[in-house]
Amino acid sequence: MAVTEAAPALAGVLAALGRAGFEEAEAYVKSGRSRRLALGPGGPLAAFAHERGWAVRASGRRASFAAAGTGFLPPRGPWPEPDGEPFRLPDPVPSEPWSAPEDLDAPLIGEAEGLRLLESLGQALAAELPGARLIEAVLEDGAADHTLASSRGVEARWRSRLAALRVEGAAPSGRGRDPVTAGLRLAEREARRFHPPALARRLADRLAIAAAGAEIEGDRAELLLAPAVAARLLAGLAPLLVGPEAAALAAELRDRRGRVASAAVTAIDDGRLPGGALAAPCDGEGVPTRAVALIEEGEYRQPLLAWHQARGPGAVASGCSRRPSWRDLPSPGPTHLYLRPRRGVAAGSLLAGLARGYYLLDAAGAGSFDPAADRFELPVCGFAVNGGRAVAPVSRAVLAGGIGALLRGVQAVARDLAFLPLDGMIGSPSLLVTGLALHPAGPDPEDG
Repeated sequence: MAVTEAAPALAGVLAALGRAGFEEAEAYVKSGRSRRLALGPGGPLAAFAHERGWAVRASGRRASFAAAGTGFLPPRGPWPEPDGEPFRLPDPVPSEPWSAPEDLDAPLIGEAEGLRLLESLGQALAAELPGARLIEAVLEDGAADHTLASSRGVEARWRSRLAALRVEGAAPSGRGRDPVTAGLRLAEREARRFHPPALARRLADRLAIAAAGAEIEGDRAELLLAPAVAARLLAGLAPLLVGPEAAALAAELRDRRGRVASAAVTAIDDGRLPGGALAAPCDGEGVPTRAVALIEEGEYRQPLLAWHQARGPGAVASGCSRRPSWRDLPSPGPTHLYLRPRRGVAAGSLLAGLARGYYLLDAAGAGSFDPAADRFELPVCGFAVNGGRAVAPVSRAVLAGGIGALLRGVQAVARDLAFLPLDGMIGSPSLLVTGLALHPAGPDPEDG
């Protein structure tokens, strides 16, 4: 259903629900298309799909219902019996002007073009690291039109684009064991932004470290965290930054000056971030998106709050109700949550100033985070550093410490902001951090 065709259908549904006694009603339609390309043991695969779906939710004084389906929005239902809790919908809110990104108009990547991208990634990986090979690569490129209207007068139309890339590679271990493996998960608004040589270098680094990296005995030293590690840490800190309970958790981490982090730390969520993969003028409930500073130069400002969560003086709502699919009810969460980079500070200059420590390149998993206990652990890999130079690979290490110590230990922030598709797009530049520990991971299952 084209966007222009959807609006009359939404208006008709809302009118019918109003006549049926539902004071709160919302109708949403989505029309999308996607291409999935894969290289794997079975050879190249390609698929193309069109998606057309709708969702309706409505509430009276005593009960509510939610319904969703494929195809065209039915003007008169049938709708399910109301058996949910009553709810309220947002009122219209004035919005700042929005200029749609030009690459929203770019066509989906073609089948031949997309397969060439995946094949060139495999070729670049083999050239970067002898013996390395691509096990699997999957590229999904999609675009969609969205239209939403509610009984409160909210009317919103927007478009979205997202390309997701998942790759896994293998390389000889060099220790008489099975080959080591490593993977990457990335997302961009447009598939042609993926750069195979750069991705191959990153995957080759991960594989080389896994193949030759030594365990450490345990150490406390200066650490340079690459964006992939810092973004994982930021994702783990979401309970301190998102939702109405976050402020109370963060308050437990304040130092004697009332700060939760060093002055180098500014954390922002921005639903309309220029160039952001998920940038849009509004969220899944039609509420305008905006940038909100959650931590500003170490000072905790507020958590990320949806329109219905902002209570009390100083609480500012943001358009952060996400709707991944027409099947999903809107739920609050980060869109582009990131640590602000520092202009003019190159990651290489931070590495060059590291007399003795570790340059951690990537995380080997999600880790564990316990804000109430002020503790975290994250499996990592990287290099030992001496005199500003990487001297030995390190694998199967765990970065650990206090969450408060992590936030207050950020000494410097670089300019190389990068995002990972985690819970939303989570981003960070490279960070120079002190006050944390590295220790060996648990025993390798192959060691018996």
